[in-house]
Amino acid sequence: MTHRNVIRLFSGIMLAALALGCGKDTPTDAGPFLQVSPINPGVLEGTTLQLTAKVGTDVAPVTWASSNTAIATVSASGVVTGVAAGRAAVTASLSSDPTKLSSSSVTVIFVRTLVSGTGVAAASSGARGSTSLYKIVVPAGTTSLSVTLAGGSGDADVYMRQGTPPTVTSYALTSTTCSSENGGNGEDCTIPNPTPGTWFIALAVWDAYSGATLTPVITP
Repeated sequence: MTHRNVIRLFSGIMLAALALGCGKDTPTDAGPFLQVSPINPGVLEGTTLQLTAKVGTDVAPVTWASSNTAIATVSASGVVTGVAAGRAAVTASLSSDPTKLSSSSVTVIFVRTLVSGTGVAAASSGARGSTSLYKIVVPAGTTSLSVTLAGGSGDADVYMRQGTPPTVTSYALTSTTCSSENGGNGEDCTIPNPTPGTWFIALAVWDAYSGATLTPVITP
């Protein structure tokens, strides 16, 4: 085949392709598309995060599924629960067309679990107001939950809340919250008859500290 014939053959193929692409019956999928948000969130172990699925600006009826329920579970309404550190894909499929999918890559962040009666070296320092987070699981029938901080230098404060991580703010003593904001590292949060479940403990910097020991005690 001559060079000129090759050119003619190639040109014919291109014209045919353009004619096919411009045909009125060519299917297109211009959207709007199913989208899940947030797309790459982080969630602490033991906490929850609400995902949403929309087509355009409208909330879409979808079915939710997790690629690894040992890492993160998801409810029928799109509430993700962090189970263990790692990453899982949480996928929404459109109820009216299950072939339409969108996923969020959820990273579950490790939170150290404390053991009753066992003190741990408190993670030290940072800027004022920065926190280190811990958790402890309180069984039903517990008569008292006490968390103390002692020793070392500097000044850290203790905050506790059941179910969700505490913020660095004063809490009146209730069945689900507590704070201890003494000078130095002599801190004690004690909850009588605590609500069962996961309690989060935030150790917050007031003045740079080191060498302190954090000890939880669950009394049956």
